Amino acid sequence: MESEKRSGELAQTLNIGRAVALAMGIVIGAGLLVLPGLAYSQAGNKAVYAWVVDALIVIPLLFIFGTLGSRYPSAGGVAGFVRTAFGSIAGGITEVVLMGAFFLGIPGIALTGANYLGYLFHLGQLGIILCAVGLLVFAGVLNYLGTQLSGMTQQILSYGLVIVLAAVAVVALVFAHPHPNAIAAPQDWLKASPIFGMVFFAFTGWEMLSFMGEEFRNPKRDFPIAVIVSFILVVLLYLGIAFAIQWTLSPHNPRTVEAPIAAILANVLGGWSGEVVSVIGVLIIMANLNGATWASSRLLFSSAREGFLPKFLAHVDPKARIPRRSILITVSTFILIVVIHGIGLLPLHEMFSLSGQNFFLLYLFSVIAYLRLVRNIFAAIFGLGTVICCLIFAGSFGTLLLYPVILALFGLSVGVLKAKRKEHHSTNMDTSGNSLSKDK
Repeated sequence: MESEKRSGELAQTLNIGRAVALAMGIVIGAGLLVLPGLAYSQAGNKAVYAWVVDALIVIPLLFIFGTLGSRYPSAGGVAGFVRTAFGSIAGGITEVVLMGAFFLGIPGIALTGANYLGYLFHLGQLGIILCAVGLLVFAGVLNYLGTQLSGMTQQILSYGLVIVLAAVAVVALVFAHPHPNAIAAPQDWLKASPIFGMVFFAFTGWEMLSFMGEEFRNPKRDFPIAVIVSFILVVLLYLGIAFAIQWTLSPHNPRTVEAPIAAILANVLGGWSGEVVSVIGVLIIMANLNGATWASSRLLFSSAREGFLPKFLAHVDPKARIPRRSILITVSTFILIVVIHGIGLLPLHEMFSLSGQNFFLLYLFSVIAYLRLVRNIFAAIFGLGTVICCLIFAGSFGTLLLYPVILALFGLSVGVLKAKRKEHHSTNMDTSGNSLSKDK
């Protein structure tokens, strides 16, 4: 019996080191290559304060993730939290909204990496699409072969990238000539408020770590530590890059917006800067895709195990103890979306816009679940304040909110139908049982 139980469970291979690497690989995305320069071009020398303020804003959200992830570790992640708090139908709605985010955003990440490869090797549109498919297959193979290999690869990629990007910041600050008035006075931090929302998206991604909760060796201890350590490292890296850009570049230079890290490296490496940044960009994307594929496949696995998706996807390989069927379906869906983009039906900017708002709504769902599950005065005040902030921010999405609303309605319909079918089945079983008793 014990062996049968273990064959249906996911392998618990995540320690603090691997979890920190996964978190950093997911959070540090391709936006780091352009977002600091874009923020600087819009807010000037006040831009660095936006990074500080947003880092402070995300702390309560990460506290909530850390609390829920340590208390309710589940392959369902945010959907698991919502299901525990409000039941299976609410969990199903959350799963559909999550899928709507994953199945647009992650192919978009692959296409971004393919664009870097296209620049490096002078590829056309077809070549870029094939590269995106190749990157997704690479991430899928890593995940399919097991968490040991994918976790080890993630550690190498994530820690290597942090070292390389930190070195870029240090080189800029030590060897480059400072730009006049690189940093504004401390009292000017409020003047950076117009870019707070844009910069905040650099701090999303920790919600994906919650999907690996079931695979932690000691989730109660290690999950919060992984969130804290990765947060500290990410913030230090972001501030270093943002400060280095303001220290060395002009906010009016077109290169500041288009390729700020390349502009920094150009002062040191000359003509090789574009190639170096392309390689860094591809490595960032590879780390992103590995962690995101891991999280997405666990979402499908958990949803199938809970009865929302076909039970076929809830199968766990008895030897590797990973959901290989879910991994295959996940990567196949990603590739399908890339092909749809390739024939011109789904622009890249729409993929990011729609998935980005869904990811933000997941924060809101988590906070609401936190209010239900953690019942004390501090949690109520803390949670309500965070909900209000999230609702204000979500109001800026406008008509794009129709996308998650449609997904939520679909999830509600499927959940209600499944609940009625289950109730009808139970009624028939009871009726059959009573009839047998009377016959006896």
